[in-house]
Amino acid sequence: FETGDLNFIARTKEAYVYENPRALPRVMLLGDWRAADFAKLTTDGWPADVDPAKTVLLEKSISAPSSPDGNAGSVQLVSYTNTEVVVAIDATSGGVLLLNDVWDPWWRVAIDGAPAELLRANVIFRGVQVPAGKHTVRFTFEPFRGAWAELKEKIAGR
Repeated sequence: FETGDLNFIARTKEAYVYENPRALPRVMLLGDWRAADFAKLTTDGWPADVDPAKTVLLEKSISAPSSPDGNAGSVQLVSYTNTEVVVAIDATSGGVLLLNDVWDPWWRVAIDGAPAELLRANVIFRGVQVPAGKHTVRFTFEPFRGAWAELKEKIAGR
């Protein structure tokens, strides 16, 4: 950050509070995606030719076609708590719902109540591939289910 990049908001006894006016929204519906090597991204940085407001980088390829204009429809954050995030979408042609919130394998995601695959997006965030149409997407944090799934994978791998 350069001087002046952040707006001063307030001062408390313990800290200064600033706003980043260039921060991306908490939820985004993007039509443009690319598979990326996340290990390389963490060492080399974000690719100069990728606009994070239009393109999401995914840990692996998905079946949805990518749209270069990046616009996939509208999105609205319905509710947000520590263990559940609900998003309403109206996807014109499908795409990737990006939740700019920390990725963890113990999160689960469902579209209209049906389980969907949680995608690791932009190295540290969560995403899900969504079909065209109006849908409700629910992210839920399920640590016991996640820990059980990891334990079963470790046992099966021995």
